[in-house]
Amino acid sequence: MEKVLKHDFHAATIVYGRQSETGSESSSPKASDTGLPTRLICKINRRTHFCFIPLSLIGRLMTHNEVYNLRRCEGIHGVPRVLARIHPNMYVYGYIEGTSLGEKPPLPADFFDNVLAVLRQIHERNLVHFDLHKLGNILIGNDGRPYIIDFQISTHIGDRFLLSRRLSSRLRRRLQAYDRYHIYKHKRRLQPELLTAAEERLSRDDSLPVRVHRAIVKPYRRVRRTCLRYMYAKGILTRLEDGSTCPETDPVRWTGK
Repeated sequence: MEKVLKHDFHAATIVYGRQSETGSESSSPKASDTGLPTRLICKINRRTHFCFIPLSLIGRLMTHNEVYNLRRCEGIHGVPRVLARIHPNMYVYGYIEGTSLGEKPPLPADFFDNVLAVLRQIHERNLVHFDLHKLGNILIGNDGRPYIIDFQISTHIGDRFLLSRRLSSRLRRRLQAYDRYHIYKHKRRLQPELLTAAEERLSRDDSLPVRVHRAIVKPYRRVRRTCLRYMYAKGILTRLEDGSTCPETDPVRWTGK
């Protein structure tokens, strides 16, 4: 195990590196002789109950949903490839060398055009991502190309989702438009000088679903950060001395220190 990328109430996402026969980490070309990458991501959804709520079952369903939808995206460069589901609540995929947009990395001028190209291919598989408002779910690889990750709440809306091809198609197109809205919103914030007039309009959606989302998320975020600050002040949560605290649980996110 090299690093915990994320560890929250629902899941842990961990980077693992291949080891040589001597037990040390191997970065030699021979480590790829099997066709597997030298580094893997293992995502473990919750496996225990909480307050008598069967969250292990919910974790299993979330794992099934994510693996199912990632496999529907096989062949799309810019989406992680599932390697195995090694437990009902756990699966592994190849690690993507790169940086998330949450870290505000320098971006090439055509980056968001390329993100939209990847998203278009995902949408062609009748999927809605639903979680692109998070900058951490979009990466720029070391190769300069975009990658979209975290399909945990993504949804496949087939032609019979609402028992009617026409209604299903309308619902799918409407929800996919919100995926694109978040991409334009990120471009407006990270590359405003490259935003066209049409993209500017698309980046300022004020429809009812977006307002409802804001009304739920903003107070939830405030309450969550207040609770985390309290637990950090009381010593219930601590920063790891070796500096390996994952970005999602770094106290700086809620204390500002």
